[in-house]
Amino acid sequence: MFIQKRAFTETTDVIDLTALMAWPTVVSRTIPLPNRRARLRLESAIWSGLDDIARKERRPVQELCRDVDATRPSSTPLTSAIRSYVLDYYREAEVR
Repeated sequence: MFIQKRAFTETTDVIDLTALMAWPTVVSRTIPLPNRRARLRLESAIWSGLDDIARKERRPVQELCRDVDATRPSSTPLTSAIRSYVLDYYREAEVR
């Protein structure tokens, strides 16, 4: 996918959009699951959220990932299920 980093307002006026387009940092972690070890590549913001949830719930991140893995539909990738879990956790916390 190509994204143009400059927008032209006029032929002589160029605005640099590089500062506005910060791409998320992706971090890999290996998580032991009951029947395998999963190498998960998630955005650092998702890992931070998962670490925060683990701290609040007083449970290890690995245990949270095991629970998400056990309850997700088989057609849903584990990384997508974890992203949804983190988002849902904070949405529910906002309501409380």
